[in-house]
Amino acid sequence: MTQKFTLVTGAAGFIGSRVCQQLISEGRPVIALDCFLPNLYSNEIKRLRWDKLDASNLIKIEFDLRIDDFSRLLEFEIDSIINEAAMPGLMSNWSQFSPYYECNISALNRLLEFSRRINIRSFVQASTSSVYGKQAIGSESQELNPTSPYGVSKLAAEKLLLAYNEWYGTPVKILRYFSVYGPHQRPDMAYSKIITSLINGTEFNVYGDGEQRRSNTYIDDIVAATLLAEEKAPIRSILNISGDETITLNRAIEILEDLSGRKLKRIFSPSRTGDQRDTSGFNSRAKELLNWNAEVSIEDGLRNQLRAHLDLSNN
Repeated sequence: MTQKFTLVTGAAGFIGSRVCQQLISEGRPVIALDCFLPNLYSNEIKRLRWDKLDASNLIKIEFDLRIDDFSRLLEFEIDSIINEAAMPGLMSNWSQFSPYYECNISALNRLLEFSRRINIRSFVQASTSSVYGKQAIGSESQELNPTSPYGVSKLAAEKLLLAYNEWYGTPVKILRYFSVYGPHQRPDMAYSKIITSLINGTEFNVYGDGEQRRSNTYIDDIVAATLLAEEKAPIRSILNISGDETITLNRAIEILEDLSGRKLKRIFSPSRTGDQRDTSGFNSRAKELLNWNAEVSIEDGLRNQLRAHLDLSNN
């Protein structure tokens, strides 16, 4: 019997690597792709994640969705795609839009074209709460008004996916992730930076007053929702994947200070253009359609993230 693979893009990333690990643990054949995009943080971290992906039911391919030839993947029977590849992060200058266009729109277009050449049952797209704009509070029906290059490009990606479904029947499913955190979080993200500053005794730059609020979603909960969506979500569904707790940045700092027994050296700067002020995602549709729940509390999640960071620092 021919093996049917799940293709995971961005497989060396924070979320993509964990998606691969879970699929592998379930005994599902996986093709993992990554191009080790250097824009945001050191490729050394991605290489460490990549090297840890190792199993008999796994095929790893260094592959750039923007330029590489998809024909080399036709030898495999791929029946599902989970697209975690993206250029994330906040850039203050709109003249730096090119990487967002190339990675989040053009590369997706090429991946969708490839999907037309094979018989897939599911195409899961990792999207973001940034499509809502500065205030991401409410259900999937709230107004879409992104204010950052990342948010604009990811909203364009959503529209592209829905157009491919309309024209070609591509079985697209869109997940809007809210503030993913946990062990081995990207080093450019706030909680990673706070933990690093606490451990090293260095300053942490708070943009604004620190009262900006986030719906935080633990990495294991994100992975669980993603794989449930791959199996259960209706085609064309758009789902908020968010934790049930919403806290301020200042409160997250207090929790990490208590857990570490150290005080953070804070410096304050003006808010950054395009930054979200408040996110509080309503996740009732994901709960209903996927039979999913956010299981990990913010305190437990931050404790796990701090412990993993300390373990890595001591090795």
